[in-house]
Amino acid sequence: MTSHGVNGAPVIAVISGKGGVGKSSVSVALAKALQRAGYRIGLLDADMSGPDIPRMLGLRRDAPAKAVTVARWISGPQAQIEAIDVDGIKVASVGFLMSGDQVFSAGGGIDQLMLGRLLTETDWGPVDALVVDMPPGVGDVHRALRGRSGALAAIVVVTPAELSHLDSTRALSMLEVNRIPVLGGVENMAYLVCPCCGERSELHPAPPQERTIWAKGVRKLVSLPFRPGAGPTDEDLSDVVKAAVRHIDHQNFS
Repeated sequence: MTSHGVNGAPVIAVISGKGGVGKSSVSVALAKALQRAGYRIGLLDADMSGPDIPRMLGLRRDAPAKAVTVARWISGPQAQIEAIDVDGIKVASVGFLMSGDQVFSAGGGIDQLMLGRLLTETDWGPVDALVVDMPPGVGDVHRALRGRSGALAAIVVVTPAELSHLDSTRALSMLEVNRIPVLGGVENMAYLVCPCCGERSELHPAPPQERTIWAKGVRKLVSLPFRPGAGPTDEDLSDVVKAAVRHIDHQNFS
């Protein structure tokens, strides 16, 4: 990826069929794990109406924005968005363009324009891959990413709840239609480990196997515990990182 825009660099989109499954936590943890593995990583928060990445990284803009430019018809240094460097990871989010109390809620294709600007006008610097935290569900932003990014693959985040699998099955249909390969799935908040005795308690009744994304051919990369206030560790995500590395290396060195 060159300093201006994505320009064909591998992109890993972290998606979910519904909100509240810990998708953003997985996105941040994956970006950090890849960076610690020696890759130069960009992290894009593509959730325009609920940009959580800045808050999860301990960042907040206090000054309210009078306006946010969603598209420009000229290019050049004056059009650049500065990526925020967080422990070596280059981060971009609409949340950096507004105060934490403001909401970006435009719709009508404006989200797509904003995504395009964040992708192509952010000064990413030299990075090997981009991790994109997608908004929950399926919408215009997902389709826009397909047309504006390089080698794109997805990781799907679910909980064991049947509704989570049902909604993610719809997301899988979108990925299939757009010929976006799925690297695998992350089952998040699957169980709780007692801090005293170490006993494992399942947090959701297991859905019928045929109604899960695993029955649709998605490979389960990991089943993660629920840890209040803490995200996945590098060890938790070892198989997720391996899948991401294969995608990155295949695209960068093939």
